[in-house]
Amino acid sequence: MKVGDQFKSVVFENHNDLLSLDANKKQFLSTQIHSILVDCWGKFHEEFIERHVLAGNRLIMARVDDQCIGFCVLSFKNICGVDVHYVEFLAVKKAFQRSAVGPRLFYLSILEDIKKNFLRLLYKPLDIMFITPSMRALAQMARFASFIYPNPCFAGPDGNVPQADELTWKMAQELIKISDKPNRKIYREGLVIEGSYADTPWLVYGPEDAPSTNDSQMKRFAKRYLGYHNKEDKELVVRAHITLASIIKYEFLYSR
Repeated sequence: MKVGDQFKSVVFENHNDLLSLDANKKQFLSTQIHSILVDCWGKFHEEFIERHVLAGNRLIMARVDDQCIGFCVLSFKNICGVDVHYVEFLAVKKAFQRSAVGPRLFYLSILEDIKKNFLRLLYKPLDIMFITPSMRALAQMARFASFIYPNPCFAGPDGNVPQADELTWKMAQELIKISDKPNRKIYREGLVIEGSYADTPWLVYGPEDAPSTNDSQMKRFAKRYLGYHNKEDKELVVRAHITLASIIKYEFLYSR
């Protein structure tokens, strides 16, 4: 895999049934995940990894040599009667963030379900949801998802997007309601939520460290909804669909 001007051999490890891992394995994974989070973002509360990573259904780890460089953890939820693949967290160390490691981690986290439902993807997409303050993560998903909301690619001149459709809006509200911070305010336009980092303000992105993009349209969207320029405590609920066409597009964009 190309990282900057070099090609690196990246090994991906799949961990299913995380709740059945023995104590030593859990401690090892927790230490590696902690090092990734500190490198790419900052220090989280001690219980975060136990509650939001090791309590998931599927964990994919990425390694280069003996170094863990990223992870993606997936949970299966039913939200408003819809089976959802919920990305609890996806993080990649800074040195690898502009490579295809992040998209590959996500792809591998749903690959097993793609294989199981290959023909059904012709008419029934995989429903994906995640919460993110990262413009880069949203832009990468928008490149190959068959549907995504909010979609910064369709942002207006001032960065605005239409309000979420009825089902997406209800699902986003339900997702926040069942989260560990159910009182966060959520807006239908852009599915912006406020107050996620009230107890961890050092994790809020500012203009100097925001994972943005060079696209002017994306920047207008980020300014309107994420407020990096003012270091605002905002992030987005994202809903996306993955179909066979999405998989083909992903392979074209990231697997060459």
